Amino acid sequence: MIKKVISEIEEVSIEFPFIKRHVRMDETEHTVKYRLVIEEDLFVQVYVNVENDTVGYVLVNKGQRVYGRDAIEGKWHRHSFEDPLGHDFSAEGSKKVSMKEFLMEIQEILDRERLL
Repeated sequence: MIKKVISEIEEVSIEFPFIKRHVRMDETEHTVKYRLVIEEDLFVQVYVNVENDTVGYVLVNKGQRVYGRDAIEGKWHRHSFEDPLGHDFSAEGSKKVSMKEFLMEIQEILDRERLL
């Protein structure tokens, strides 16, 4: 199961030109963690645990989370760009997103906030 997740992460990440490289940071039987590098201090961290249905997608800029979407035991929430420390459980904030959908959101944020 984790091999399928790894393949998806690597295949989807190459579809987005702003991602310069992907680095597998950790892998176990049930988990994987990637860093999708945009710039030296700007990256997307992806964490997946297939055993307990936990997913974490985070945009990190200069060591700080600036946006994210997480699922803990399948329950999703968002950390908005405007309030990255908060937890948004609204209909929009709690919707399940694929990694591709998350990266599309990141593209919009990078463009809107002129982070590139």
